[in-house]
Amino acid sequence: MQQRSSQYWRGQLVWGAVLIVGGVLLLLAQFDVVDVDLWRLWLWWPAVVAVFGAIKLVPPTTAKQVLSGLWLIVLAAWWWVSYQHWWGLSFWNSWPFLVIAMGVGMVLEPALVRLLKNKEYAHE
Repeated sequence: MQQRSSQYWRGQLVWGAVLIVGGVLLLLAQFDVVDVDLWRLWLWWPAVVAVFGAIKLVPPTTAKQVLSGLWLIVLAAWWWVSYQHWWGLSFWNSWPFLVIAMGVGMVLEPALVRLLKNKEYAHE
């Protein structure tokens, strides 16, 4: 059986905690213990995605994990900025930023592979 990485277990822990907290809030709202505006709660999902992206960055083990974490953070930031209409941006006029982010990720991948490989050799 293949051993699971610490990155996997960290992700499991965070997503499990998010589900537990969310479930408890929803349950308490069903019993009128707390007043939860589900629409307002839904608006915070980009923060959860950004946290999950940040978890993938610590510690970076592969270039794919680093890029995946950065992509999640960029996606969450884009969603939040577009939803809030900061700087006049909306979903309709800011989607090219996602295309640019994908291109940046493709350009960065070889550099990250080399950087992480050199970091591996430095610890041996």
